Amino acid sequence: MSSRGYAVASFGLIAAYCAFPADLRWLPYLLATFAAVPAVAIGLRRSPAGTRLPWWLLLIAVGFLNAGNLNWAWFVYVPPEPIRGHLASAALYALGYLFLLGDAVMIVLRRGRRDLGGVIDAAITSLALGGVLWDVVFLPFHQAANVPAVEQGFLFTDVFVMMGILGALLRVALVDRHLVAVWLLAAGLATCVLANVVSVVTADPVTGALPDWTNVPFLLGYVCLGAAALHPSAVLITEPGPAPADDLTAGRLMFLGLMMALIPVVGGGRAMLGLAVDGVLIAVGSAVLVPLVMLRVGRLAAQRRRAEQALVRLATVDLLTGLPNRAACLERLATELATDPGRQAVLFCDLDGFKPVNDRLGHAAGDALLVAVGARLRGAVRETDLVSRFGGDEFVVICHGDDPRAAVEAVCERIRAAVREPIGIAGDQVRVGLSVGVAFAGPGATTDDLINRADLAMYQAKQSKALGELSLAHA
Repeated sequence: MSSRGYAVASFGLIAAYCAFPADLRWLPYLLATFAAVPAVAIGLRRSPAGTRLPWWLLLIAVGFLNAGNLNWAWFVYVPPEPIRGHLASAALYALGYLFLLGDAVMIVLRRGRRDLGGVIDAAITSLALGGVLWDVVFLPFHQAANVPAVEQGFLFTDVFVMMGILGALLRVALVDRHLVAVWLLAAGLATCVLANVVSVVTADPVTGALPDWTNVPFLLGYVCLGAAALHPSAVLITEPGPAPADDLTAGRLMFLGLMMALIPVVGGGRAMLGLAVDGVLIAVGSAVLVPLVMLRVGRLAAQRRRAEQALVRLATVDLLTGLPNRAACLERLATELATDPGRQAVLFCDLDGFKPVNDRLGHAAGDALLVAVGARLRGAVRETDLVSRFGGDEFVVICHGDDPRAAVEAVCERIRAAVREPIGIAGDQVRVGLSVGVAFAGPGATTDDLINRADLAMYQAKQSKALGELSLAHA
């Protein structure tokens, strides 16, 4: 069965519903709603293993909704006089919408996992608007018609849940516009919301009787749900979608605050005008929206912190070796000279034999060699010492202590032992040397002075360089 064929057949049943005599319209109505069950079941079977949970939830939701339809049809068409708003149907519809919520949550968590912030924004907006819709449209009708409180509670749940689902699905659909299955699911929810609004607006406040045409939006909702499961894009619905920009701006924060305050503000305005106000809506709305807004703000703040940390890392860390870069090295040396002068030693290290390895084995092997040398240098110094990649094949080590000369002597011995060991690169064993110039901080020493003296000493050490050896010179 294709989604197009299913839609054509379903629209035929909707046309039949409108054309049938009033006392027989329950037949095409139930056929149209029950047609969604095999459609969703076929879509479930087509989905790859491990991705079927959303479709199982949708299948259960459609099952509960159809059970409610059966119960409704029985009490409307079988008794001599129709029975209004049977409680069992309301309960079954509420269960169906809750499973539909679970289906939407699973889709959002999988398809929209890279855009959870945007999805939360959409849910907050739609829930706030749903609360206003309840206060302005549904509540006045219920009070005028003396609808029982339990039935009001079920419909309140339906509207609130459907609006939350609709907002989240619309966000996923808008971010990934070619995913027709999500658009169809959102359309199904939108028609259900519309159908509930139409039912309230057109119902007789005394008898609760509805014109038969008001069932058409409900039927269109079932068609959309079944077509969503059958559409070819349904197999992509649980794959991660794109990640749009999600910035913490003043406008976004103001908008979230406005949505959080919308239900209480509307309720307060209605109270000032002497109109009916639903205290349960204000309590439930606040209990749902406030945590969502706080979660959203928390996510945005965490995202800002991660971005700042990434910028700091880019500015201070060498991306190849993971060692501090030139800027971080100079900042560390300047700080130590300012806070504890005269106890520093700088080792300016230049790799000997790097170019032949790079030319013979390739740039990837050269990068791997730099990473390996950086790791060996890091393993040869103390925890309090700093090893940085200064640039190219140059490394700078900063030693700090009460006796920097003794510290340098011990560090150089460990570096010498590390250099003598060959390094496995690209399936080959290579040997490199290290020319090291050492400069010690004296009274009034500056960063540039220490680095320049250590650099000059390194060039002296290069005069006796040898592979597999440490060549050392002091400034």
